[in-house]
Amino acid sequence: MSTVSHVPGLRSTAVIEDPARSATLPGWAYTDESLYQRERQEIFAKSWLYVGSVHDVQRPGDYFTAGILNESLIIVRSQDGELRAFYNVCQHRAHQLLQGSGHVGAIVCPYHSWSYATDGRLRAAPGCEALPDFAKSGFSLKPVRLEVFADHFIFCNLDPDAAPLCEQVGDLAADLRAEMPGFAEYRPIRAAGDGHYMGNINANWKVVVDNYVECYHCTTGHPAFCDLLDMPNYKTTAHGRWSVQKGVLRAAHNSAYPVAPDAANRRALFYWLWPCTSFNVVPGDPAIMFLLQWQPTGVGTTATICHFFGPEGGVCDQPRLDYLDKVLGPEDQSLCESVQRGLSSRGYGAGRIIHDPSSFQKTEIGVHAFHRLVAQSLGI
Repeated sequence: MSTVSHVPGLRSTAVIEDPARSATLPGWAYTDESLYQRERQEIFAKSWLYVGSVHDVQRPGDYFTAGILNESLIIVRSQDGELRAFYNVCQHRAHQLLQGSGHVGAIVCPYHSWSYATDGRLRAAPGCEALPDFAKSGFSLKPVRLEVFADHFIFCNLDPDAAPLCEQVGDLAADLRAEMPGFAEYRPIRAAGDGHYMGNINANWKVVVDNYVECYHCTTGHPAFCDLLDMPNYKTTAHGRWSVQKGVLRAAHNSAYPVAPDAANRRALFYWLWPCTSFNVVPGDPAIMFLLQWQPTGVGTTATICHFFGPEGGVCDQPRLDYLDKVLGPEDQSLCESVQRGLSSRGYGAGRIIHDPSSFQKTEIGVHAFHRLVAQSLGI
């Protein structure tokens, strides 16, 4: 088989365009420390990553901080009403400017009181008046690319030359709106205490994405999930930088969690966005979206952050939440951690992509699309 063109000095893979003939990424792609460091630069420093909700920065002066790789960012609504993102570092001696979230009239460094307007311009630097060649315009905060996606979600990109997210995946935003009536009115909602949680998985981030973008494992890995949904009509499709799995509630009683027979929301929707963000809906009223983002914390560890969105005042009911948090989530975590252990085995090299065009469930078309993007981004 021919391989993707690769960077000299890097091992290559047999991930090719035809999914029916393509290998998977090999085991070393999930365990090699040098490749992980390359991913940080070639994927995570050049991709659009979710940082928070537009609804958390509604008034001029509202801000929150977020992290991409080792960078801390400020997301702020400036006084002119624009949403902006900056590196969270003072231009004097590199002290971190803000923490957490809140409201400011100006961004003031707690070290030497350099003060910045919410549009990033340096307003005051004590003592600068005595300097003969000091120009405030040369010490503005360094901006970061920011885009609001699908009405609600703020994404940032450390690459100033990256193509706009809307140009890359505008059809994803359109599909979200079409599949979710009332989506434009969604807001962050509370669930599981404070509306978001972090969890850790002892697996490479790509293992977590691999597991998410296919339901080939569902019959054996998620029996209650398969009891919940009409699996013969479960559909997986890939669309370049995103893929989606769509299903509907079975007519009969299920073993996952109670769903009213006349529930308005009978759909299951699982959208993946390159490289590591997903938008998820499971049956039940009201229709609640939980947004997951997987953040690599090491070559074999991944942190998961989850934010909930839904109709204002909506609540993710406890049985549904318990199924997601205590059944489906732990099932996936166990699968991913077992795979990570196996990827280090001398008995494993690489697998084959399963692709049955006649079956939308028995396919790894989403895995193949993901592996192609990884291979192309890294030159392997």
